[in-house]
This record gives sequence, C-alpha cells and structure tokens, in this order.
Amino acid sequence: MSPLAALLAAWVVTALWPLIGRVGVSYFSGLLFATAGLCIGAVVLAPSLAAKGRWRALLDARIAPTLLAMGLLSGLGTVIYITALTYTTPANAAIMAQVEILYSWLLCAYFLGERVTAAQAAASLLTVAGTSLIMIHDLASPRWKGDLMILATPWMFQVSHMLSKRLPAEMEPVTLAGGRILFGIATMTPFCAWAAAHGARWSWRGEALTVLLAQGVLMSSVNFLLWYRAIRGMDLSKATTIMLSYPALTLVFSWAFGREKIVSVQVAGLLTTMAGAYWVSRLVLRAQREAVTAA
Repeated sequence: MSPLAALLAAWVVTALWPLIGRVGVSYFSGLLFATAGLCIGAVVLAPSLAAKGRWRALLDARIAPTLLAMGLLSGLGTVIYITALTYTTPANAAIMAQVEILYSWLLCAYFLGERVTAAQAAASLLTVAGTSLIMIHDLASPRWKGDLMILATPWMFQVSHMLSKRLPAEMEPVTLAGGRILFGIATMTPFCAWAAAHGARWSWRGEALTVLLAQGVLMSSVNFLLWYRAIRGMDLSKATTIMLSYPALTLVFSWAFGREKIVSVQVAGLLTTMAGAYWVSRLVLRAQREAVTAA
C-alpha cells in the first residue's frame, strides 16, 4: 500500500474514532476502555511482532526510550480524549481536535526556532476562533468540560508523531505501532489498577465487548499501522494537512448513524477551524520549500 493510500484509509478510520469512543464510555471508564483497546491491539499485532525479531527491536536501548515517550503521550492523550466524550459529542470532539495544527506550529517554533510571521499569527487565530465559537456556544451546557479536555490532547499526539519521525528509517510501521501499543499498556496499567480499585466502570455485555473490539482492532492496531505507513513515507505536515479534514466525515457519520443532530454552530466552527488549519499548513509547506531552495 502506498503512503497516500494508507493515509486516506487512516482518514476514514479516524473519522469513526469519536463515535466508537462515545459508545465505549457509555459502558466503560475512559481509562479502562482505552487501555483494554491497546491490549486487543497487542494481540492483533502479536504474530507480526514475533516475526523478524521485532520484539527484540522494541527493547533496543537506542529506541526504547523514544517508544516509551510515544506510548505514554499517545496513551494519556487517548484516555483524556475518550473520557471527554462522556461530556461532549463526537462531532464537537472531532472539530475541537483541529487545534492540533496550532500545537504543531507552536512546537515547530519552539523546537526549531521558526520565526512567527503576521500571516502565521492570523491563521492561528482563525483556527482558535473556530474552536472558540463552539466553546462559547457550549458554555451553557455540560459539553464545555469535554470540549476543554479535547483541547488538551492534540499536543500529546503531535509530539508522539514528531518522536516517531526521529526513529531509524528502517523501522517498519508494524514495529512502530507495536512499540506505541506495548509501552502505552505499560504506562497506563498502574493507573488502570488504581481506577479498578476505586470503582471504574466495566461491562461484560455483548454490545459493550463489540465496541471494545472495534476500538482495539480498528483504532489500536489497523489505524496505527496505516498512520505510520503514511508518515514514514511522506512529510508529516502534509499528512497532518490531509488528516485535518476528517471531522467533516465524522459529522456525516454522526448524522447518518443517528448519533446527534448537527447544528449550524458546529458547521460554522468546522469551516472556520479548517480554514485556519489549511492556511497554517500552506504557510508551513511554503516555508519548507523555501528552506530546501535556500539549502
């Protein structure tokens, strides 16, 4: 599968994530649901990890610390994101997560010393305006808690992705996905033990286990494989730009499955945020082209 084809497949799967998460938190606590999903993902990938000495590669002292950081950040981000769906809607969650492009720009400015231009500032403000539109609309409802939690997660995923790009080029997507899963389980397990001892919700009902299986197979194995296949073969900023459009598909899925009635403020927030995100991504890509030309 080509990197672009993998990215497009990941785009579709990611659009389902808020819906799966919303159903999941109706049966499980967010922490147990996310971690159990990782465990299912580990089972799915186990045969592939057993081949070609991939298990040993995960424990290599040169890459294990990076995988540990990836597992911790992505695991914690997933737990917060899924827990937030207890309070907000799948459509809102997908739109609020668009602030990731702003986090991406800020991280590049901090770690790479990129200069802040007036155009970048304006584009970033547009992105913030879209998410703020929904936040202000939701202040009178319990959804604002979930919206705020969603805003706290994108930087965790962005740093995790940046770390994955620094790993040896010969590392295969399955090894990266396996490392993220296994170290995610390792870092989340102590918290799960504490939560279980304090009455965290768990269900053995058939429909609950079905959605948990979907989380594990689709989100914690297939989606990881597709994403790493994509970003290991193409520029991260380009992949992020394409992925940023997934909330539009989430809105369609959410409406089609009867999960919620889409309102005008969500559409307005989505369009405003995506306009800002697209503007930022174009500025980043132009700066990269200029840097290559100058070199």
